[in-house]
Amino acid sequence: MARRPSLTLEVAAYVLILVVAAWLRFGQLGSLPLNDFEARAALPAFELAQTGTTTLGAQPGYSLLTALTFSLSGSNEWLARLWPAVLGLALVALPYAWRNRLGRRTALVLALGLALDPGLVALSRLASGAMLALAGLLLAASAWAAGRHRLAGAFVGLGLLAAPAAYIGVLVALLVWAFFIRSALPKDALGPAALSLLAVMLLGSSLFFQFPGGFASVAAPLTEFVTGWLHPSGVAAGRVLFALVGYSAPTLLLGMWGALLAWRQGRRELQAASLLAAAALALILLYPGRQVADLIWVLVPLWLLAASVIASSLQLPASEPQAAWGHFALMVVLLSFWVLSLARIPQLATLPEAVRPALFIAAGVVVLAAVVTLLVALGWSARAARDGLVWSLAVFCMLFALAGATRFGNPAAGQGAELWSPGAAAGQLGLLRDSLDALSLRATGQRQALSLELGSPSPALAWLGRQFAPPAQREEADLLLLPADVQEPARQRAYRGQSFTLSSSPAWQMLPTDVIAWWLYRQTPQQQETIILWAAADVLPHDVLTTSSGDFR
Repeated sequence: MARRPSLTLEVAAYVLILVVAAWLRFGQLGSLPLNDFEARAALPAFELAQTGTTTLGAQPGYSLLTALTFSLSGSNEWLARLWPAVLGLALVALPYAWRNRLGRRTALVLALGLALDPGLVALSRLASGAMLALAGLLLAASAWAAGRHRLAGAFVGLGLLAAPAAYIGVLVALLVWAFFIRSALPKDALGPAALSLLAVMLLGSSLFFQFPGGFASVAAPLTEFVTGWLHPSGVAAGRVLFALVGYSAPTLLLGMWGALLAWRQGRRELQAASLLAAAALALILLYPGRQVADLIWVLVPLWLLAASVIASSLQLPASEPQAAWGHFALMVVLLSFWVLSLARIPQLATLPEAVRPALFIAAGVVVLAAVVTLLVALGWSARAARDGLVWSLAVFCMLFALAGATRFGNPAAGQGAELWSPGAAAGQLGLLRDSLDALSLRATGQRQALSLELGSPSPALAWLGRQFAPPAQREEADLLLLPADVQEPARQRAYRGQSFTLSSSPAWQMLPTDVIAWWLYRQTPQQQETIILWAAADVLPHDVLTTSSGDFR
């Protein structure tokens, strides 16, 4: 009788990592309203689920998958973000399949890094095809390496349908393959893979021929990607670099260390990873249609390089382990003091004469850490100094990533200062949605029963009012949503209005005015757009009509 495989410590660690990753990706997934960028992708899915026809945008793969979900379970913010979260979780599990090639320790550390990375968490919680594109192409690479060529072609098809950013990944992979790997692809595998790719793109885009209009969307992501070379997005290259450093500074440091070791030791897999990260970053900076979210093509190889450095120090040194532990403890203390020193600087903004000494203290801590590392290397061993430094940086890296990742699932944190979502973050749309429902409930006894007229082209408002009926012909709407610069509606019915923040975004292009305040607290000047909800006086509760206080006017 065959014995059942026992639960190893390695498998238990992967399970724990997946639990943490699921919490970061699915926790309060629907608590934040969709912004304009998300709603632009989710609205075609809603229309397709409701009417069976729509015009797909530049992310047809996401919209079609989400339409299937909406047709089965209704539409809401949680379901709109479901598929990116599922594929983001699958991405965390991928290193388990790579452990024989990368090494078990490296794969395990890589899984933890992918689980905690703020950028990957943010894109897993964004209603868009970006995470589907990344996961699709990485799953394709895994299937190809395992000899599953048809499956690899299918995953490439999923990635190419998902979002225009998929072509960044494809272009970078082709460049590295052509100029570094240079191995010939097996000819007997290309045919089946190409057929699978074509089948997924044709069958997937048409929902197995149930939506023939989807055939026209096959080329939409490629068209959008090419258009990005002609029409700049308005996102400065400096902001992309700042986001990479601001969200992933410890990972970047360890990744650069790993790249140097890879070329020094001649490790081909890690050399390829360093080239992928460098080529992806260069292409993003050169691409006029760039978005901060495109950095996901840099993050995965960067985490692989960082994981290789951390994994190489996970085994205790054979000689003088006490020195390594002592160095680690001292470095943790110094790193903690360094962060606390930086944290005081934004609080001293009103005392300019106190800021410079605080900066000198923070710089002095860095110099002291370097001196301590050098003394440990000279007095004990270079291995003890290296391990202590790597352990402390690894702990700081993971805690830094976790602190950034948890903000995306916290509705109270506010997303206006975050940089990962293309476009502005949603403002008080949750409060606006509650106000619309409350007015309808008090006036008719049912939610979303009043007529609503949208006077703004915002996709986020269209998503918010998707289940409200428009006013009948020659009738005035019960509720109006108009931009703040539009005058009070000149209608026969009397209206009262209340303002809401429609969107919020950083009020700077490359760097915030106070880098440390943004880095530690996400405090930064923001620009906001305002919308006004106008409600007909005859649908307002009597207590609102009789009061003269508040924002109603």
